[in-house]
Amino acid sequence: MPPDLTRTRRTILQAALRLGVQASLNAVAEQTGLTKQAVSYQAAILRNLGYLEPASSRYSPLVPTDRARVAVGEGLPIYGQIAAGPPTLADQSPEDYTPSLESLLGLKDGDFLLRVRGDSMTGIGVIDGDYVVVRPCQEVHDGEVAVVLVPSESTATLKRLYHFGDQITLMSENPAMPRLTFPADEVQVQGRMVGRVGVGAPRVSARWG
Repeated sequence: MPPDLTRTRRTILQAALRLGVQASLNAVAEQTGLTKQAVSYQAAILRNLGYLEPASSRYSPLVPTDRARVAVGEGLPIYGQIAAGPPTLADQSPEDYTPSLESLLGLKDGDFLLRVRGDSMTGIGVIDGDYVVVRPCQEVHDGEVAVVLVPSESTATLKRLYHFGDQITLMSENPAMPRLTFPADEVQVQGRMVGRVGVGAPRVSARWG
């Protein structure tokens, strides 16, 4: 634990991370068992130390920085660069910190993850075992990748979706997989894919957002 991050300050940061946008002084005080005055006093110190974002008003929520996420175990420090040729000494102090996964993926409230089974979407880099980030919605534009429930099949699937009159065609990103066509009134869109988190070959992408 960094020497300037006391147990009380760490507890406040952890509560703020759990509460997210609801991390008001009152809410954090209730979560931690501290008084509102104590939280306010410590929050001012945490802002000066770079663990909380600056307050835009008296009633601004407590917003932990990426440095705070690293300090409480959410994120990794970046220690500069390392040569792949002649040996050099790696930097001994971090020059930056990774943003949170939420920031990397541009997540919004309500977004959720699904684990992919199968290889029908390998053409866009989604392989078996990956997680896809889904933004709930009931409609998508033609060509977007959607989570679709086909009631007659009693299953949900991840496919590109196209509208053709009163029919919907679901297309894979694998030439070995056939396209599927259903009456539009039998197909229910549950969400739009906005990113992925690779498991087999770790990677993060949000280019669908």
